[in-house]
Amino acid sequence: MTKRIFVSIDLPPAVCEKLRQQQVPGVYWIKWMDVKNFHVTINFLGDLGPGKIEEAKEVLRAVTANFSRFPLTISGFDGKQDMLWAIFERSEVLQDLHDQLKEEFRSRRLMKSERRGFTPHVLIAKSKTGRKMTWRPEHFSPVNFEADRVCLYESELTPGAATHRIIESFPLQ
Repeated sequence: MTKRIFVSIDLPPAVCEKLRQQQVPGVYWIKWMDVKNFHVTINFLGDLGPGKIEEAKEVLRAVTANFSRFPLTISGFDGKQDMLWAIFERSEVLQDLHDQLKEEFRSRRLMKSERRGFTPHVLIAKSKTGRKMTWRPEHFSPVNFEADRVCLYESELTPGAATHRIIESFPLQ
């Protein structure tokens, strides 16, 4: 049986809370994401069987062994079509981590080609109506945190929302 798999960096609880505080209940056309699903996707692998998931773990062990903890900064918000994202200041280390993982995953046929460039973000909200996401928080100061591990997740799509479950965590040095 296959599982829908992705690689991400989790946000510390204080950062999740700061992002949650930007959500404004009662805006009828906005569906706010649950704080427990806040993460930064590094690579989306898609549907993998048990053997391929084990290969993905091997790749993550090997690649993350070469990375130290590194700083990240959420700098603001941007609307992408019908979604609202928290966006990050450019991080060469995060880009390098993404690129190395992508190269290894693709060489083992664990992920398909991505048409889009890598844009690190946290999904904060979606439009319920398909309306373009033009809403932005009024007051937001940049938030800094340290990426201290990379996580392999499975994601189950359900009618209400996606449910993410951690498979394994890979600490950074």
